[in-house]
Amino acid sequence: MSVAIEGSCLSGGFSKLTVANDDRFKVYIHNDSGPPIKIPLRLDNIRVCSHSHPHLPPPQKGGGKSSGCFVALGHKPRVNVVEHLFSALYGLSLFNVKIDIFGEEIPFFDGSSQSFVEVLGQLQEKRSFGALRLQQRILVESGSAFILYEPSEKNKLLIEMEFFHPYIRIQRLTLEINREKYISEIAPARTFVFTDEDDPRLKNLPPYGIGVTKNNIYSKEPLRFPDEYVRHKMLDLLGDLYVLRKKLVGKITCRNTSHLLNLKFIKHLASS
Repeated sequence: MSVAIEGSCLSGGFSKLTVANDDRFKVYIHNDSGPPIKIPLRLDNIRVCSHSHPHLPPPQKGGGKSSGCFVALGHKPRVNVVEHLFSALYGLSLFNVKIDIFGEEIPFFDGSSQSFVEVLGQLQEKRSFGALRLQQRILVESGSAFILYEPSEKNKLLIEMEFFHPYIRIQRLTLEINREKYISEIAPARTFVFTDEDDPRLKNLPPYGIGVTKNNIYSKEPLRFPDEYVRHKMLDLLGDLYVLRKKLVGKITCRNTSHLLNLKFIKHLASS
């Protein structure tokens, strides 16, 4: 079975892709100048890139969403902004899929993974991908931010996440990651950015924009959760974990994660 996903991109363009169950994970980029190009899902093919988009507030020092970063797969060619699609695939346990991408960027929708979940939920979950269970503690740090993995005898992934910023103080979330909780508790959480009150772009935010200032929250709709920011951080972490191509089993305790710190953490997991 195959499903189609199409929509506007973070860069302002439009793209589409199809996703189908397969015997293993595959990604192909289609263009008008030749046959499809296969891009392997490997750690050395993952890039964390900065973005500057005219409709979003500029990232500030210590701000959210990894200071204005997105995740790209591949080099030349490459696919940009894959993290929300990969997060939905992780949350739905869809590790053996074939993805055909028509464009250089994944649709962004409302800045969450909810639209991906609604379409990808039609695909059948296959459990032949196995699980990744390590026997040692793994810690990565960057300033006050850290990610700690600890083994567990239970066959599940538990995440305890803390997110701090002076504009919102501290948000904490502890969640056992499974399909049902991902769909209801993580997928709807949208991306965000911290900025200043006098930023003129706050007056014309797109549907996916959440601008957070010291005194106000700017959004086309009310927050979906009181702690939507830490939930989106968890969404991003799961999307970055997808490169392992297996469900991680154990416990993760973390604070102020970012795509760069996530990638460093995943490299340690893979080498162990």
